[in-house]
Amino acid sequence: MSVMKLLKKLLWIICLVFVSTGVMAQSSSATKAQRKADKKKELLKKKAEKADRKAIKKHKKIQTKDVRKRMKKHRRKSDRETYRRG
Repeated sequence: MSVMKLLKKLLWIICLVFVSTGVMAQSSSATKAQRKADKKKELLKKKAEKADRKAIKKHKKIQTKDVRKRMKKHRRKSDRETYRRG
């Protein structure tokens, strides 16, 4: 009787090892796919930020000298007020 219990336990342990190995193999490929998707999102985010910076730079470049001066003055004023509030 004890031999049967021992064989049963051994069989359960072997089954658990195979199942856990299979699960780990699947999770690593899912992790790789997730990393790839995250990398793609990060790349798209960087491209969007770069496009925004270029647009702002182009917008500022086409302004006349007095408009740029006024924009600079208001930007400084806004920075000071934001600092006081925060």
